[in-house]
Amino acid sequence: MSKFEFVRRCCNCGAILQCEHPEEEGYIEEQFLQKDLSAMIFCASCYASAKYNLMPAYPTLDENFLVMLQDAQARDALIVYVVDLFSFECSFIPEIVETISGLPMIVVANKRDLLPTSVSDANLKEYVAHRFCRAKIQVTHEDVVLTSFTSLSDTSNLAKMIQQKRAGHDVYIIGAVGAGKTLFLNAFLRNYENKTRRSIRRADYPDTKLAVLEIPLDNSSSIYDTPGTSLANSVLSILDEDGRKVVMPKIRVKSRKISLSQSERLFIGGIARIELMSKERCAFKCYFSEEVTLAKHHTKREESVTVEMMKKKGNVPQCSKLNTPSDFDVYEIHVDETGDRDIGIEGLGWFAFEGNKQIIRVFVPKGIGVYTSRSKIH
Repeated sequence: MSKFEFVRRCCNCGAILQCEHPEEEGYIEEQFLQKDLSAMIFCASCYASAKYNLMPAYPTLDENFLVMLQDAQARDALIVYVVDLFSFECSFIPEIVETISGLPMIVVANKRDLLPTSVSDANLKEYVAHRFCRAKIQVTHEDVVLTSFTSLSDTSNLAKMIQQKRAGHDVYIIGAVGAGKTLFLNAFLRNYENKTRRSIRRADYPDTKLAVLEIPLDNSSSIYDTPGTSLANSVLSILDEDGRKVVMPKIRVKSRKISLSQSERLFIGGIARIELMSKERCAFKCYFSEEVTLAKHHTKREESVTVEMMKKKGNVPQCSKLNTPSDFDVYEIHVDETGDRDIGIEGLGWFAFEGNKQIIRVFVPKGIGVYTSRSKIH
């Protein structure tokens, strides 16, 4: 009787995979070809050119920024690190983390008003501190301040905390673009009283081309409002203004419950999707802007998903960078932990589930950050 063998192909270019001839089409090292048949694999050429399945990218960094933070380190300055509580988990830049290591710090977690009231402030502070520690920045829940800045916000308590913790040293305010640094400064300046002979000024920071707002605190120390760091690994960086309006929540996010089986895919706004690779059905709580559509698609596992199919399932205005499957990074997350877990997409949102040895495949636009963590909301 004739015997049939399954022929494996590259999931990007479609070439038949082979291990014998490195110079020919479809070459792959034998160890990768031995993976389970359900695993997505690529020939060496596609893997090298498209950089599939590498660790999610970090935001980009202006080298001038490090010069400024090296000054902060030399001056034993206080760092006020402002983050967007809705989505900050992939915003840490290793060079910044290394440079500010050991400095006193206050973490200002902004946009508390976007998260459900059911989660306690204490749990959120613990979560933020946990994520900072994961990024190798040692802070405790006592260093975290939850805020929802508006032009009328009262920052008097935060100002007192800064005054006490800076111990007469300079203060550097850092954070990603859109985290809320400007709103914080505007609110802070409403109650600011300049008791020095120096004036508030905006100028290039010494030995850099970075425009920095300097606010005198006394005759020898100042607050430096630094430029926002990059959002290059955030969904927000690839969308136009209309797309960002859809993705960025305007009101408190609510959990949307969706259950997936192995034969179903979840499309998120038409710009990302998740697939459950393990056999047991899994329930997800999805936390995205209410304007972002979540659409399930039941399909045969071997059926390919086209970019056009994704667009039809979503409502986020598409950017010119998403045209072919190679414009997406693919991550396969093996969940070893038990208990409440999150998987998130930087700038877009996250979904929560009960960890139970699942394998979850996540498709995101190339270069966008993906993270897994204990749950932000219990």
